[in-house]
Amino acid sequence: MSNRNFKKGVSIIIPCARPNEHLGNLLESIHSQRGLNKDFIEVILIFNGHTEFMIDRFADKLNKLKTKHKVRLFYSSVGSASKARNIGLEASTKDLICFCDDDDWIGVNYISELYKIANTSSIAFAPIIDVSMDGQRDFREDINEFLKADDPNDLHLYSRALTLNACKLIPAIYAKEISFDENLMSGEDVVYFCEYLNRFLPRLVHTSHNDCCYYRLKTENSTSRQSVSYDFNVEQRLDVIKKLVVLNSNNLNNFLQSKINAQLSFLNKYFFQNPNTINSIQESFKSRGLSNLMVIKDGKFYINLS
Repeated sequence: MSNRNFKKGVSIIIPCARPNEHLGNLLESIHSQRGLNKDFIEVILIFNGHTEFMIDRFADKLNKLKTKHKVRLFYSSVGSASKARNIGLEASTKDLICFCDDDDWIGVNYISELYKIANTSSIAFAPIIDVSMDGQRDFREDINEFLKADDPNDLHLYSRALTLNACKLIPAIYAKEISFDENLMSGEDVVYFCEYLNRFLPRLVHTSHNDCCYYRLKTENSTSRQSVSYDFNVEQRLDVIKKLVVLNSNNLNNFLQSKINAQLSFLNKYFFQNPNTINSIQESFKSRGLSNLMVIKDGKFYINLS
């Protein structure tokens, strides 16, 4: 696909807060992409929250990458992945956008195969595989349900993958119309892609081609392994829910409800372990203007959009 306002190709946006040796693996996987012309890929690295000295340790990998693809480096004093992604979106020049975390990597056909099925009216998905620190691989059946989809509008099967930054290409013409919310401490990807879906109603397409997978490293700092706390499980989840409630749309009611329910599952986990915090949680709902939507039933908090 191509758009007259953009160059043909893919901008890979990579926020880097505390990059380690895994960033080298990602850079190597980008260098190894097959079937692409020189400079088809534009690699945008945003080092956020730290000084430039950290780039020195990746100089060899970057120089190698520059022999095949355009590499652009940006620096931000703000330690925010959302801020970094927004900088990357603003700087991007290609007609498709790819987000990667700095400790993940991509299969050798990831870009070429996704690009084949992408266009300005769709988001193109690839399977995601979680990799543990000891190398164990988990093909995420729950996230990769979209591989069963024949209908490009089957939100149910695409739901888990849709609101991740990983495993997809999205058209720049629309991606650049939305910003990641820099005030959210977590869940900003959920809000970004829900807003994208709400505004542009894209078709959803996928590939199951060999070596076209997104590999996601699972570390102790991964969101799914966050320790239970009032801030993460209650405050941050309600911040996300507040943003989702504003997006409520008749066309997406069930989808948005499912995303709100997913956020509430974290909140209810905390409440189950700390039932004496009920008044504090109710106050947190109230402070965000969500009290009128809140229901407590059978020891759990609910929000009903209908």
